[in-house]
Amino acid sequence: MSLGRRLHLLLAAVTLVFLLLGLWTIVHNARQAVAAELRSASELTGQLLQAHIQALGEMELDDAARDHLLTKIDSLGTHRHIRLELYHGIQAPPFHTRMPPRPAAVPAWFSYAVKPPVDVFYRSIRLDPTQEVWVLVHAEPADEIAEAWRGSRGLLALLLGFALLANLLAQLSLRRALRPLGDILTGLDRLRAGNYGSRLPRLRSPELDQVSREFNRLAEALASSRARNRQLNRRLLEVQEAERRHLARELHDEMGQCLTAIHAEAVAIARAAGDNDTRSAAEAIAGTASKVFDLTQTLIHRLHPAVLEELGLALALRQMMAEWGARHTHIRWRCEPLQALHIEPDLAIHLYRVTQECLTNIARHADASEVAISLWRSGSRICLKVRDNGRGFEPGAVPRGFGLLGMQERIASLNGRLRLASSRRGTLIAVTVPLARSGAAAESAVPALRWGPTGAADRPPVRVVPAAKHCSRASPCRFAGSAS
Repeated sequence: MSLGRRLHLLLAAVTLVFLLLGLWTIVHNARQAVAAELRSASELTGQLLQAHIQALGEMELDDAARDHLLTKIDSLGTHRHIRLELYHGIQAPPFHTRMPPRPAAVPAWFSYAVKPPVDVFYRSIRLDPTQEVWVLVHAEPADEIAEAWRGSRGLLALLLGFALLANLLAQLSLRRALRPLGDILTGLDRLRAGNYGSRLPRLRSPELDQVSREFNRLAEALASSRARNRQLNRRLLEVQEAERRHLARELHDEMGQCLTAIHAEAVAIARAAGDNDTRSAAEAIAGTASKVFDLTQTLIHRLHPAVLEELGLALALRQMMAEWGARHTHIRWRCEPLQALHIEPDLAIHLYRVTQECLTNIARHADASEVAISLWRSGSRICLKVRDNGRGFEPGAVPRGFGLLGMQERIASLNGRLRLASSRRGTLIAVTVPLARSGAAAESAVPALRWGPTGAADRPPVRVVPAAKHCSRASPCRFAGSAS
């Protein structure tokens, strides 16, 4: 239950308690007043009755005088709070009480709560030795209860109205006071979602305004920390790529020269060998050197794809897809419209690595039969999409080994956005990154590359092959393009 609802219920409970206390006080006072009035009327009637009885006993009256006196005694019952009953006989009449009538204008609950115990008593008048009159006196609270209700209903209405009005005003004031808490919770949700630019306005309540100021300071600190982390992460990625580039170049220059020399020496020995054993050993050495050279070339390409710098991101992605499809022949792949763009090498390598990680995840986890990638420019942003028709997964419960965290950190370091959507029908990863100012060049004159769907075993439309077995810094590699 929310804090606002708990406070509302608490205020309603407190108001109800005070309302019940006020109601009890009014009813209790009315009950005491009715009881006092009835007691006074009963005592007065008893005194008058006793006086008439004494007067009747002291005087010798004839029948007419006695009847007149009995009539006067009976007239005492005309009092609105008293009812008299006369019984003739030697024995006392049956002593009983009955429920007094309820006034029609009085609610039953009020009449039941206010009525006091009904006083009933009797007196006897001996007229002669053989005749006796019994006077039964009943207290009648109906009129007094009606009078108490007329005096109390206005106060009850005022009390009820005051309770309702006070509760309503308290509820409105509480709702207004707690309204900023909703903004604070919304701001916290935005912070949790990574929106560190969220800020809270100034609040009227001093306590909540202090919370608002501290929230804004926290958001600024988190935004600054994230900016520093992204800058550091981007720097680390740049250093990593630079180290890979340097290592690839060293392998290309140093290892390539050594392997080329070994291969050349082995071929020369094989040609000059006079016996078959020597020739076979030399040919084996040459073959091994060639295999190691091919492995080195593959490793160099993984460390830093030279085609990315030579031909651009679009063709590099196309070649990577073709090579990946050749290794996974059961998966169809296609490159949707890829725009050939002039992009900074630092930005291009990050998009290349993200695509590489996506393809690795698809091969390991997706169990897909079709993969498609697309690359285009939208204003000052570069957009990349990779989707498959695999089994998908829950985005909120990504298992380890998917590399999504690394991709998110890589894209975040570029001030970009990575969006993930997955279902049973497949997974879509959409990346949007801004073009750096220094690399925000216009699209090149090269038209957009559009390739239709291709088979998994198709060769790439552009093959990048070294023109010679060995390339050095002095004699750089030449690349030959051939149509598929």
